[in-house]
Formats: sequence, C-alpha cells, structure tokens
Amino acid sequence: MQYSTFQTVIMERLEHDIPDPKRISIQKVTKNNGILLDGLSIMEKDCNISPTLYLDYYYESYQHGVPFQDVYQSLLQDYKTHKPSENIDPAFFTDFENIRDKIAMKLIHYDRNYTLLKKVPHVRFLDLAIVFYCLISMDITQGNATILIHHSHLQNWGIQTSELFQIAKENTQHILPERLYDMNDVLHTLTERKHISLDGIYPTEPYPMFVLTNETNLFGAACILYKNLLKNLAEEAQTDFYILPSSIHEVILVPTLDCDNYPELSEMVQEVNDTQLQDDEILSIHAYYYSRKSNEITM
Repeated sequence: MQYSTFQTVIMERLEHDIPDPKRISIQKVTKNNGILLDGLSIMEKDCNISPTLYLDYYYESYQHGVPFQDVYQSLLQDYKTHKPSENIDPAFFTDFENIRDKIAMKLIHYDRNYTLLKKVPHVRFLDLAIVFYCLISMDITQGNATILIHHSHLQNWGIQTSELFQIAKENTQHILPERLYDMNDVLHTLTERKHISLDGIYPTEPYPMFVLTNETNLFGAACILYKNLLKNLAEEAQTDFYILPSSIHEVILVPTLDCDNYPELSEMVQEVNDTQLQDDEILSIHAYYYSRKSNEITM
C-alpha cells in the first residue's frame, strides 16, 4: 500500500469509527531539526484541542511488516489515550501571569533548526540553542501538552528573551526535576521490552555510563543546564564527564577516568543517531565535555 493510499484508508476508517460531530484533518507539521511530518488531528464535538498523531511513523510500522489493522488500532488507541478531557481556554495564554510558572526550556541543534530559530526566542549554547515552551499539562495517562513560545508571544506579554530565560531556568529544574540512571539498568530494561540488541553501540566496558533525563523523559537533555547539577555530580564522583547527547530527551554521562576517549565517544553518538533515533529526536552529532575545574561544558 502506497503512503497516499494509507492516508486515505486511515481517514475513511476514522470517519466511520469516530462519532459525529467531529473534524478530522491532516496538516504538514515542522518538527525538530526541520523534519516535515503529516500530523493527524481529530476534534470531537466542541473540543478545541487535539493530540497530533504523526502518520509517517505509523506508516513506517506498516512498512516494517505490522499488519494494517494492527497499525490502525494502535493509532486509534493512541488517540483515545491522549485526547483531552476538556477544552483549553485560549484566553489564558494572553496573560503571562497565567502561564509564568509553566514556562520551561529545552535544547535543540542550532544549525538544523536555523529557520525555526528566526521565529522563536532562543539563547545560543555552544552549537545548540535553548528554546522555550509552555508546559500545559503533565498527565500520566494523557501525556504532556506543550506550546512552543514564539516572538509574537513575547510581544504580547511585553517581556524580553533574557527575562524569559531566567524564568525558564528556575521553573524547569523545579517542575521537571532530574533523574539519573545507571546505563546497565536502562539497557537491560530496553532490550527486554523491545527485544533488541544494542551490542556494539553502548558497550558496558570500559565505560561506566549514567543516563541523565527528567522525571517525564520530556526534553530531558536540558538537565545539563540545571544549576549546580553537573558540578555536584562531578564533585561527588571526583571526575569530569563526557556528555553524550543520545537524544533531545536525555544525555549520557561518562566519567573521564583520566582517559581521552572523545573521538570514540563521538562516533558512538553518531551510531546512535543513525540506528536508534527518529530524525526529529537527534540533538547533536558529537560528545561534549564537562570540566570540574572550570565548571563549564565545552565541545
């Protein structure tokens, strides 16, 4: 089945299975790293918000041998799981005080998002960019709803990027606290759940590794910006760290142990990007270095 036919059949099935009144549409959505995807939205009755389901990923599952009926049922279940239980009042977003404590930050690649960065307030960080979003909700069953902050929002609120940055730094560490995991435990869980082998990509020897993310695993790579976090970890471990950007959602910390493994670890990052990530999940193509002495991250 060609992709265009796949889209048509999905729409026909949804028209049949979702009760009226409803609005079902597909729109092109620009994701991280400039990736353009087909976003499906379903708005039932008078609801003014919908989760976005990216048909490209469902079609990819179909291409990999998953029967169409199973793909469709997965899409339908994803919609039912994440559809909102109530409307969002758009007026709440016009008053900055309504969302001040919901402003958070995330890291994306600078060059890969050059066009987007013309439209959104950001702060340059090495070869990355810090951008800002409003975390509308954190719901275990429905997932996280976010709104990316654009220059137009700052104009309406009458604030500057520098003020937004200070608010986001404080908020993000508070509402999305860090989580640190031993890499061996993560790999064991991942391979058990997905029945895949990561041998040769994440070696357990000779590198001890730790996964750093936040409690929701949402844009957790930004944890490296948390105040004193890396400093405290490095002082406790009495070592500097290599930082491997395994995705926009997490990084891997590798104690240096007085070894110069930067080239090999950067190759590992590239391997993960090529084999384990969707294009819109990629943060960077090389490792970074955190120094206890300077308390800085460098390339």
